[in-house]
Amino acid sequence: MMLKMMGLRVGVAAMAVAAGACNTEDPERQCSVARAVSDGSTGSFASTFTLKEEASHPDRPCTLLKSEPVGLQKYFSREPAAPDTVAIRTDRMGRLVTQYASRVDPASAGEPYAAGALASESPGPDNFCDVPELSPARLEVPATSSLPAQSFAYEWSNLRVYNTPEIPGTQFVADLRYMENGCTAEYSVKGIWPVVSCATAGKPDEAKCDPYPDFNVGRLRGSGINPIFPVKCDPVALICVLTGEVPSDKKP
Repeated sequence: MMLKMMGLRVGVAAMAVAAGACNTEDPERQCSVARAVSDGSTGSFASTFTLKEEASHPDRPCTLLKSEPVGLQKYFSREPAAPDTVAIRTDRMGRLVTQYASRVDPASAGEPYAAGALASESPGPDNFCDVPELSPARLEVPATSSLPAQSFAYEWSNLRVYNTPEIPGTQFVADLRYMENGCTAEYSVKGIWPVVSCATAGKPDEAKCDPYPDFNVGRLRGSGINPIFPVKCDPVALICVLTGEVPSDKKP
C-alpha cells in the first residue's frame, strides 16, 4: 500500500511539473553568432566584399579585396550590466600578421581584430543583432633599412548578424572602410556560415555548394550550407558565397 501511495505521489508530481512546463513562456531569444563547434575555434563566414563606389583607380591595392573567410566571435561580458561583444577579423589580416611577424613590434602594431558591443541582448523586431560601432583592426609594420613601412587598417561599422530559428546567427552584413598604405576604399560586406570549399583540382565546382547529397554521382553528403541560402562557387576564392541579400531566409 505504501509503495502504491509513493508511486501515486511521484506520478502527481510529474504531472504537475509537466503542466507547469506547458504553461511556461518561451524564453527571450538571445543574440548568437555561429562558430565552429568541433574544436571551439572562431566561426568563419564565407564573405564577399563589394565596393560602394566605382574606384577611380581600380588597380589600387585598397580596391582589390575579394571574397574570403571572415572570422566572427561573440564574447560574453563578465559584468552582468555590461553588454556582450563581437570580434571580427579577416583571413587576409591573419595572413598579413604571419607574413610580417618578424618585423612587427607587438606594442605598436595594433590589434588585428575589431570588436564592438552588441546594442541589445536579443534580436530586434527585424531579427538583426546590431553592433553599431567597432574598434579598428590595424597592422603597422615599421620600415627596415631595405624595406618600406606597411600600414593596413579595417574600420568596420554597422555589423548586423541575423538571428531566427532557421538562421541562428549564420548570416551577417556590415560596412567596411579599408585602408592600405594611404589608399582608402569603402565596401559593403556580407557573409554566411560555414566556409565551404568548392575547388576540384584547383577549379570551381558548383556541385560542392549543393546542400543535398547526390548518390548517383557519388556525392554522399551535402555541403552543410543551409538549403535556404542561395549560393554559388566564387571562381577566385573557390568558396561557396551568398548570391542573395542578407537576410536570405526564403526557400527557393
